[in-house]
Amino acid sequence: MERMSLQNKVAIITGATGGLGPAVAERLYNEGCKLTLTYMKENRLSVLPDQLIKDSNNVISVHADVTKEDDVAEVFNKTIEKFSTVSILCNIVGDYMDPVPFTDISYDGWKNMMDRNLTTCFLASREAILRMKDNNYGRIINISAKPGIYPEARRGAYGVAKAGVAFLTRMLGMEFKRSGITINAIAPSIIKTPDNESWGDPQEMRYWVTPEQLADIIAFLCKESSDSINGEVIEAFGGVK
Repeated sequence: MERMSLQNKVAIITGATGGLGPAVAERLYNEGCKLTLTYMKENRLSVLPDQLIKDSNNVISVHADVTKEDDVAEVFNKTIEKFSTVSILCNIVGDYMDPVPFTDISYDGWKNMMDRNLTTCFLASREAILRMKDNNYGRIINISAKPGIYPEARRGAYGVAKAGVAFLTRMLGMEFKRSGITINAIAPSIIKTPDNESWGDPQEMRYWVTPEQLADIIAFLCKESSDSINGEVIEAFGGVK
């Protein structure tokens, strides 16, 4: 693929070594982006495509817990130091909780869902907007989820956290319209990652959305041609009911 559509745009991808992050990183890199990739465990860096690991001129990896304000600021500081600007933020980091009755949700489980899914978006988006607003251009893409749009029983903490991501996205889209910054989210159903495939029904997996399909949507939302789309939560359910 020719590297030109997002040539020299600078993208921060949080959670770059998770189930979705590597596909998004590879797609934006192939579109011409310079990348800052956050990770928590060093042994997970091996899931990134080799070309990204080797290209130290255009890609940096930053160890960061993006539930922490200071870590998020450091990610942006290192990005500015290396690339001078920030054009795109992809809030990919997140976490999932298995279905559980509401009365069985622990405080720690509830807090983890809010921290990993919603607080991360708040902290990184706030920092991104502060850096982008003087440039009159920016793209922020968040990840919500199907249970955050259509409530499901036994998915209280996860669903509320992802609903918060959807609300935050719509609110920011309204607050920063006409600024040149657009803020959108994607709400997938089940993503076809190795972890999910380990428990999934092979017949149903055919209808799951793939990381590559989501990366295609994200890449489009990052481009200047998408500037008419703002404050939207795009449902990407595949064939999942």
